[in-house]
Order: sequence, then C-alpha cells, then structure tokens
Amino acid sequence: MLGMNGPIVKIRWNDAAQQVKTHAVNIAAPEENLSISESVGEMVAKDDKAITLVNHWNDVDGVDMITIPTDWCHEIEVLKECIIENSESQQE
Repeated sequence: MLGMNGPIVKIRWNDAAQQVKTHAVNIAAPEENLSISESVGEMVAKDDKAITLVNHWNDVDGVDMITIPTDWCHEIEVLKECIIENSESQQE
C-alpha cells in the first residue's frame, strides 16, 4: 500500500523539454523553455542526487515510480506523513 514506507508528497519540478519546428528562441531566458511538472506519490528514497516517488501500487503488478533529479525540484509539499504500523497499534 502507498504511504507505508514514506510520506505522500507533491513535487513541483523542472523537466527537460523539446520544442520542434519553433521559430523563435528566447536566448535571454532559456529557462522559459523548460516544462514545469508536478508529481504526486510516496517518497521512498531521497538523497543529494535524486528523489524516487512511487505513484501507483498494485498487488499483482508491483509499482510504478518516477525518479527526479534533486536539483530539478522547486518545492516538495508533504501531503500526508508516513503511515507506520507497529505491533502495538495492531493489538488495539
């Protein structure tokens, strides 16, 4: 289940983008050509280089995930903290 190994987060990040058959390039502000993306999922891994989100879980097929370079991220919003079940909570 999602949320068992890490928090559910929304990440706003820059993705690479390709323009085909464009007629003008803004050379003064090339960052305007990046694709602004948002991804939501369970953050299962994070270090200085990458963040991995699981955004789909299925007991038959496994998981779908995305790994985003950490320095491409603008904002990480925690939507729900990690759900941790331990033996004490299962007895209640």
